[in-house]
Amino acid sequence: MTALLTVTDLSLSPVLEEVSFTVERGEVVCVVGPPGNGATALIECLAGGTEPDAGHIEMLGATVGPGDRRPAGMAAALRGERLPDRMRIGDAVRLFSRLYGTRGLSGRLIDLLDLEPLMPKRFGGLTDGQRRRAMIGLALVGNPELTLLDEPTAGLREGSRNRIEATIDELRAGYGGVCVLLDDLAQAERLADRVVLLREGRILAEGAPSRLIGLLGSVHVLSVPPHLRVDRLSEVRVLPCAAATYLYGPRPALEAAVQELAPMSGDRVWSIRRPTLRDAYLTLSAVPDPPEPDPFGSEPAALEA
Repeated sequence: MTALLTVTDLSLSPVLEEVSFTVERGEVVCVVGPPGNGATALIECLAGGTEPDAGHIEMLGATVGPGDRRPAGMAAALRGERLPDRMRIGDAVRLFSRLYGTRGLSGRLIDLLDLEPLMPKRFGGLTDGQRRRAMIGLALVGNPELTLLDEPTAGLREGSRNRIEATIDELRAGYGGVCVLLDDLAQAERLADRVVLLREGRILAEGAPSRLIGLLGSVHVLSVPPHLRVDRLSEVRVLPCAAATYLYGPRPALEAAVQELAPMSGDRVWSIRRPTLRDAYLTLSAVPDPPEPDPFGSEPAALEA
């Protein structure tokens, strides 16, 4: 594969420190970090809105420096971007097409983003999901080889979220490469060919979701309320966090732990599940002195193994 984006030792005090990764042709790379860990600063540096203190960015074979225009084959859809409220989406698509010198959006992308019903509507009258889909569509009018997406589905309902995820899959297959900033580890696990995990402005780990999850070994997971006292258990690693205490180990050992903890839990039923990318992040970022705060909030609904 060919690198469409190469980031080398990118630093921006105090939020980024020596961040390096690539985006290859035909892949989706998700940069994931909880709020305050440097992901937003990273995407702003890549898009040209913020000047890094040090490091190099190469896009589509060209090095881009402070103040340089990004290559024509790069497009970005950033949070907070908007059109004038009175502008119709169809007019914006035609305007962007003239600026890019293209024929506009392909029918496939229009269908995936469900933009046809939005064409006669004014931007100010759209819902949040419709606005986000429209802005992503406008970013793609130029048929970019490299696309940067900043939290493209944050806060959206399922319908718009699914359409945007399907569009990201389409970009991987037919356009080039995609770099997506996310704070949703479950979504990154679904979408990404590779994940770049950020913690405190540094890369914690990088790799395919399956490889990062595989770093935990052949374990299952049991999460219990944080107020329960969990003593040392055979073959079980205990990771206390603010939202829950996570137990990692072989399924038989966790089943034994359930029996041991049951008298303290009343009638509560716990599910033992397989590890996820979230578990990999929590484990890799854990420090020796518990309880470690859970940067991504409360535990998602457990899945049966």
